[in-house]
Amino acid sequence: MAFFYRVDKGGPFSWPAGTNTELDIVKKLHSLDSMEWAKIEGKQHHSISIDRLSKVARERLQQIKQDDIDEIFSFHLQGKPRVFCIRDRHIAKLLWYDPEHQVCPAKKKNT
Repeated sequence: MAFFYRVDKGGPFSWPAGTNTELDIVKKLHSLDSMEWAKIEGKQHHSISIDRLSKVARERLQQIKQDDIDEIFSFHLQGKPRVFCIRDRHIAKLLWYDPEHQVCPAKKKNT
């Protein structure tokens, strides 16, 4: 399911350098690799409309010429970090690693 050729290697959400946490996330992604989208999609892993992304993330999509899409897909694999991809039919084209949940920050309740 995952192809690494679209992985963003620069900018604020570049692909992981190889800490233990990041390597654990890569292992979890690998475990999803043979699953069908119907089994993956749900509360933890879901699409996010581009208009919900942070300004920095939208600007980065423009910089890397990927701003012609309507949504990206978010994988929540461990705590705060997220991995984002561009979903193309049955393929997940991995794009960003977001260790601080900055691509699409969650709105805090009661604020």
